[in-house]
Amino acid sequence: MQFKVFVINLDKSTERMAFMRQQLELLNIDYERVPAVYGKDLDDAEIHTVFNEKANLAKYDKVLNVGEIGCYLSHINCWNMMVSQGLDFALILEDDSVLNPELLSLIQSISQLPSSWDYIKLCHGRKQKKVIDSIELTELFSLSTCLKLPSSTRGQFVSISGAQKLLASATPITRPIDIDIQYWYEKSLACYVVKPFPVLEADFESEICTLENRNNAKKHPVRRIWQKVCFEANVRINRNKLPDINQLKR
Repeated sequence: MQFKVFVINLDKSTERMAFMRQQLELLNIDYERVPAVYGKDLDDAEIHTVFNEKANLAKYDKVLNVGEIGCYLSHINCWNMMVSQGLDFALILEDDSVLNPELLSLIQSISQLPSSWDYIKLCHGRKQKKVIDSIELTELFSLSTCLKLPSSTRGQFVSISGAQKLLASATPITRPIDIDIQYWYEKSLACYVVKPFPVLEADFESEICTLENRNNAKKHPVRRIWQKVCFEANVRINRNKLPDINQLKR
């Protein structure tokens, strides 16, 4: 299996990179640093190439800020690197991640799975999501399916098929990356969740919020309610598209 660990890190965030380096070296895990896209450095032409406000508001209730666009582009760069380097799968980490000491054994376990998965979440958002089905991966970790995926993109395994599907629908960017992955049914992604979560949030200030706090963006409450109703309906309508977790049993 051709595999890499990618760590997304802004050039100016040296403290974060030192934090990640220390953890990964302690766990004896090789990695490649991927320079994050700093949204504030994007000019109007670069933004217009990947972002359209009308398409954005058709799918999300706020206009994305440059930090959110830059974050999404950073993940796109990782997916493109997977394709260009011919990787079978990758572990993509953001640089504010606290790593479980058993992460290497989890990587080894994932490498032994059949190749029918696209995306495996390793972290949680603000709310825990209900599990549908589970199988045991290791003595510590299980793999589950969920109708509603955790929102954070702090840590995830992505297979080559997952990278290709994500790239096919990546632009124009319409939602923050952490929200967009929750719409797995639009991208035909076979998604799973590892529990207990092996990647947790470190105590760093959000780089996106230092540019412009998402919560301060102009809100469209009616649009938000309608989009939430549609999302709730669609995850249930597409329940039959959840992957069969039993096909991953070894």
